Amino acid sequence: ILKTLKKDHPRLIINDQTIPRIKTLITQDTVAAAIYRRIKRQANQYLEQPPSIYEIPDGRRLLGVSRRVKERVRTLSLIYLLDGGQQYVDRVWAEIESAAAFKDWNPSHFLDTAEMTYAFATAYDWLYEQWTEEQRQIMREAIVEKGLKPGLEIYRKGNWWVRNHNNWNQVCNGGLGMGALAIAEHIPELATEILHSGLKSIPLPMTFYAPDGAGVEGVTYWSYGTRYNILYLSSLKTALGTD
Repeated sequence: ILKTLKKDHPRLIINDQTIPRIKTLITQDTVAAAIYRRIKRQANQYLEQPPSIYEIPDGRRLLGVSRRVKERVRTLSLIYLLDGGQQYVDRVWAEIESAAAFKDWNPSHFLDTAEMTYAFATAYDWLYEQWTEEQRQIMREAIVEKGLKPGLEIYRKGNWWVRNHNNWNQVCNGGLGMGALAIAEHIPELATEILHSGLKSIPLPMTFYAPDGAGVEGVTYWSYGTRYNILYLSSLKTALGTD
């Protein structure tokens, strides 16, 4: 499955034409320009906020933290790719360095692990050229030890979200798949098993889009699951040339 893996970065969702196309769109489309300004304002606000810390306020979920890390990484990284600015790279690293040191990404509630894996995959891949090799190594180790290995254990056991037809399947397969694609050349055997396992699993919830695109869990969970489903398919396309 890795024989067509794109050798350079970024390889997840973004290709060589993506950023130039977005820059052009911002100059030509008022809605795109407004979205860009909103994202830029949010990125600048993140610069003033402290990095996320490990906290499970309800005794079960790290999910709020994972989502905060994901949103910060994605927003700051995109603005750097569009505008430059070392301050955005530095702030991404502060977020990543903190989360890499967490004792785990709470695999008992695996959505937390999957979303954090996606955050790290994005940071690693989108800003690849900005990182030192030491920083890349820290990110790779976190993705493998806190994301992919716990996921592989679940795949091998066939635990519930692997066989389920709801948003958990899409989010967990999507996050793990993106993590595997981001660092695949460094862990080819692990990445191959993760990807093959995900590609066997994620078609299950996709059957519910037939015949008219609706889901079975209501609008909110339809949106959540669909978002990760699309991120996964897009990443397969840009990283491997095909979904």
